[in-house]
Amino acid sequence: MTAPTIVQAQRFLRVAAWAFLLGWGLHVIDHLLRGMSASPMFIMAGGTVQGVVVIVAITMALRGHPRAPEAAIVAGVGSALVFSYAHLLPSFWPDFQDSFISGPRINVTWFSWVTALSEIGTGLLFAYAGARARSKPSG
Repeated sequence: MTAPTIVQAQRFLRVAAWAFLLGWGLHVIDHLLRGMSASPMFIMAGGTVQGVVVIVAITMALRGHPRAPEAAIVAGVGSALVFSYAHLLPSFWPDFQDSFISGPRINVTWFSWVTALSEIGTGLLFAYAGARARSKPSG
């Protein structure tokens, strides 16, 4: 088996960007369905900042920007870590978490779980695709 070419790595980065957009978008829909007051204000503000970072990184990847691999790594790993902390860990600081484990679990459904896990998974995929594209020579 041969190593992927730069064209293959860039194509994989674009596919991963679309997947991440889907995972992120579904998670946004879940927050809208749960109600904007279901999460602490810190989570909503942080999610807005994270959303801007995600959209910028995805746009860079889809446009083939030279720094897109690095943006994918930052946005993908950052999202996976932040969402794991916010939703999958017990509440250490309830004002800074929206824990699905220890609550208060306001309007958390199976869809909430699926969308949170899909965003984490597609974020890691996006980061992996960025690392793969970054390891290829650009010229």
